Amino acid sequence: MPTHTASKAHGVTLPKTRNPITLGTFRCTASAREYVNDVLTSGRLTYGPYSQRFERDFARLHDSRFGILSNSGTSALQIALAALKERCGWADGDEVIVPAVTFVATVNIVLHCRMQPVLVDVDPRYYELDPDELARAITPRTRAVIPVHLFGQPADMQPIVEVARRHGLQVIEDSCETMFAAYRGRMCGSIGDIGCFSTYAAHLLVTGVGGICTTSDAELATTLRSLANHGRDGIYFSVDDDDNLGANEMREVIARRFHFTSIGFSYRVTELEAALGVAGLETWESMISRRRENGARLTARLAPLADRIQLPAIREHTQHSFMMYPIVLREEPKKRLVEALEFAGAETRDMLPLTNQPALRRVLDIRNESFPVANWINECGFYVGCHQDLAPEDIDDLASAILAYFE
Repeated sequence: MPTHTASKAHGVTLPKTRNPITLGTFRCTASAREYVNDVLTSGRLTYGPYSQRFERDFARLHDSRFGILSNSGTSALQIALAALKERCGWADGDEVIVPAVTFVATVNIVLHCRMQPVLVDVDPRYYELDPDELARAITPRTRAVIPVHLFGQPADMQPIVEVARRHGLQVIEDSCETMFAAYRGRMCGSIGDIGCFSTYAAHLLVTGVGGICTTSDAELATTLRSLANHGRDGIYFSVDDDDNLGANEMREVIARRFHFTSIGFSYRVTELEAALGVAGLETWESMISRRRENGARLTARLAPLADRIQLPAIREHTQHSFMMYPIVLREEPKKRLVEALEFAGAETRDMLPLTNQPALRRVLDIRNESFPVANWINECGFYVGCHQDLAPEDIDDLASAILAYFE
């Protein structure tokens, strides 16, 4: 146990960590500096070669034909739902099923697309969409389901997709917290109709801000790119699209390049973020490996507390990228432990519950009795960091603080 200064919160004294145990990290590599400087030198700040390379390479690593960049994971989700709504002719007020434990953006984008979110409870072991609850929530107005891959682990997609296809539903994978992880041999983001990822700070591959959709449907890819660019005609998305054209093709581009075929959004991203993304892809394997090592180390250290806290489990046939490390106290509220950890130097966050959010309770019919697992997580669940820049001694300090709390 660390011998450095202890910290007290509400009568609970915990050992102070040697270093801050943060939730996320970013280190600028030599490649990142080189690529960003290359963008600045070129003067090309809008969609260009780094954006195209990042889209192509990220999509390939996630078993998809196309990648479409946007300015956030939330934007990626919104254009995904908007594209499917446009393609399928859904009406305002049609229903989209969302798990009751996720970041609020998953529900917000449904409301922004003028559709109706239907919350369903999650399973108590992995905290992701419960396929049985999904099946019970489907009505004649259900059009889509958004399973969420939480904390770095894909949801149980096989039964979810089976239920969805049986009822003619579209599937959007909210993979904003999960990258580089396979489920039954298929990469997250390639199992449903569209995958949506985030490169926000504190996530896995970090560009500061940014998002990306993946799909293998060429028509959907064009619609997604159009919607991120104000709904622009697919003939012209960037200044490169009129290069090396014949006279007739050039006339066609000139005639159509300011046609807008959809009611779109301004969700574009710059070459600077794309350059950071390209650099991040060069080291993703070591990054994920280190996160998995840290997750395993923390689980081993906290194993003596298995009767008091539920530690993260890895589903069979599923990889875990450990964006975060979730912990749920089995029978007691988290409040005192969370506050004690914060005072000791370890960042914490709630496990992204929806059912207790004031804004959502005003607009949705949320009945507590329908969400026993989500309510338990609201009261007892939180997560801590396990990223690649936390050294083994940092993980040990975090474990020692948690162990000391229960002692």
